[in-house]
Amino acid sequence: MDIKKKHGHGNFISESVRVVDYDTTNNNILVRGSSAFGASNFTISDLTAAIKKDPNFTGTGIQLAKNPLVVDFCLIGFAPGHKDDRIVTSEMTWFTDTPPTLNGESGPYPTYIPSTITNNSGIMIYWPIQAIGGTPPTTANGTWPVSPANSIGSGTTQFNYSGLVPAIRNTLTNNITSLPATFPTTISSITNAIIYIHCDSGVNRTGAAVAGYLMCYGSNVSQLSLASNPQGSPPYTLAKAQAAANSAPPGNDTNPPGGCDIYVTQAYCNYLATGDLDTPLVANCVPNPIPV
Repeated sequence: MDIKKKHGHGNFISESVRVVDYDTTNNNILVRGSSAFGASNFTISDLTAAIKKDPNFTGTGIQLAKNPLVVDFCLIGFAPGHKDDRIVTSEMTWFTDTPPTLNGESGPYPTYIPSTITNNSGIMIYWPIQAIGGTPPTTANGTWPVSPANSIGSGTTQFNYSGLVPAIRNTLTNNITSLPATFPTTISSITNAIIYIHCDSGVNRTGAAVAGYLMCYGSNVSQLSLASNPQGSPPYTLAKAQAAANSAPPGNDTNPPGGCDIYVTQAYCNYLATGDLDTPLVANCVPNPIPV
């Protein structure tokens, strides 16, 4: 199939699978990609094969099981009846034959969907990323024409990107007690797991999650050239995180390299630096120029 025809339709795109980080203590690996679970003809072996083909996998020391525990961060928001609604519904049915009704537009997030399907071990974590809108600032002291509050958030009624980034880290490191209190008791430990973060095509929203993660925590993947920062403080500059994220881009995407809804990530950067969602942009959060 023409790679362009795969985008925007909930297809698994093996070329989009890239290793972002790993944790040898728990034998967990963090991976970015496109829609996978519930996609037509997808099997877990397709995912493990794609991970092993990524040059960033070499040297991790992670042992991938034939049927690994899967922690699936689904970043796709949707309006009722939209094609993304159907994509997310298909994804849920990979994990359970009794999928819940999701709110794809306002939360609260996350929603946990533990697997009840034989041989599909793991949990789906539904946690959409919402674009900010408008034309955000790209120079120091620039102001926000649209408030990032709903997209970045810090409360349960918002999209809460500020909660998503540390949740990804806590999942990778098996720190279940630091995940939201509603985390299901059906999973007592996150070990020997693939933590998979994705939107539809594995580009913009996925890139935003990856850049935010790398900004806070860096990576053990030496090819990303951003040393691991386990405590997440102080964070790397946004520009350095972008450069690292673009060292783990989906293989089918070139503009921007790695794909990133960078405005969500820069708003989060500014929030970490200032403690305020709407304050003018600080120098550490000025993004790299996005190619056109």
